[in-house]
Amino acid sequence: MNNLGKIKEFKVTRETKLGYMLADSNNEYFLHRNESNYQVLQPGDAVKAFIYTDKKGRLAATLYLPTMTVEETGFGTVVAVNKKIGAFINIGVSKDVLLSLDYLPEAFYQWPQVNDKIACKLRVQGNRLVAKPATKTDFKSFKKPELDIGTKLNAYVYRITQSGINLVTEDFNIIFVYKANLRKEYRIGEKVETTIIQKNPDDYTGNIHFDKEKQILSSKEKILEYLRKNYGAMAITERSDSLVIKKVFAMSKGEFKTALSALYQEGIIEIQEDKVVLMVE
Repeated sequence: MNNLGKIKEFKVTRETKLGYMLADSNNEYFLHRNESNYQVLQPGDAVKAFIYTDKKGRLAATLYLPTMTVEETGFGTVVAVNKKIGAFINIGVSKDVLLSLDYLPEAFYQWPQVNDKIACKLRVQGNRLVAKPATKTDFKSFKKPELDIGTKLNAYVYRITQSGINLVTEDFNIIFVYKANLRKEYRIGEKVETTIIQKNPDDYTGNIHFDKEKQILSSKEKILEYLRKNYGAMAITERSDSLVIKKVFAMSKGEFKTALSALYQEGIIEIQEDKVVLMVE
């Protein structure tokens, strides 16, 4: 048993030129001085350390404890997204872990973005650690504060279904928002402000606050970014299929038309019969 992905107590056995050696009854691990969390250690000291694989694929120890392990669920922050393999998540240690595209929605617009937060648990794959999205079963193991009707709080999207979206708070309370109460497309890991409107046997039902002006501004920025990347013109217009608009801009056709109209009224774009042209910057 190599303890990969776990936090365990170890004894410092000796100091080396680059760091320390830690050991339990069965294994020995190298702790680089950079991973000692500024602690000066002596042989015989007892420390809690996390076992991970370093950049060369070797088992190593760190005294910087992660936000999640193979045994405990926690939140990680997205630091990079690669459409071909998935999202990389910072878990509080020097090496990020991969959340495979196999665990992410088929639609790329529902993928997390940098700085989004995702509740996960680690798992060992071969000789390395990867992230796996937490489930409702994982959240049930936590003792959570009770939420009252009308409570406003922040939560993160952890599941998207045809019926709506599932949110989880940092205390691991679960909140479901029905599709009828959504005003936009959401993505995994997105932070939203919600209000509790109903208590259920093992979770809550909520509503999401919607700032119309802020949403229009966001939609306008997405359209302008697309136009800039495509030399100031695009063939997607208000007549385009709603599925095309959703795939390209991650917004409904209604949101697209509202934003397009606002840009036209401001003189920023010109709407032609078969295309939209950027007029000013």
